[in-house]
Amino acid sequence: MAITLDELPGVLKALRDKAATAAPDCVMAIADTYRDHLKNVTLRQSFAAPGQFGTPAPRGGPPAWRTGELARSVTSVLGASSGLTARATVAPHTIYAATQERGGVHEPVRARYMHWVNDGGEWFKKRVSIPERPYMGPALDQCIANGSLVESAMEAFYAKVWG
Repeated sequence: MAITLDELPGVLKALRDKAATAAPDCVMAIADTYRDHLKNVTLRQSFAAPGQFGTPAPRGGPPAWRTGELARSVTSVLGASSGLTARATVAPHTIYAATQERGGVHEPVRARYMHWVNDGGEWFKKRVSIPERPYMGPALDQCIANGSLVESAMEAFYAKVWG
């Protein structure tokens, strides 16, 4: 496509205007890439055998895949966006997500003991300590290291500007 010198200012303005609206698309491409890596790579690094109790993941690594609830709960959502800026959030939405990430201690609130039944039997505990099993930070580090976040942002930008 040949552009004349007279057409050039209009073409450049059109590209500038398209680029000025690309931030939300680029940010969502980054967020979706991170979300997909977290769900499909990081949270699938180790698995619990059927009937196995506990979290058999190596200490300091991401939690083992048991039911898939943690991975299924991870979403990416576009936040406030205007002009050349945009924000997105990627986060899990299960009650135990933060405890798996940072570790913690659970104690009963309305009774003397916590009680539950699972593949390992029936349990009554006054206190349960859960070691940290980070997965959010390591997944982000892996995406930065492998270049997938930059690649997805560039693809979204080119698609927005060049259509």
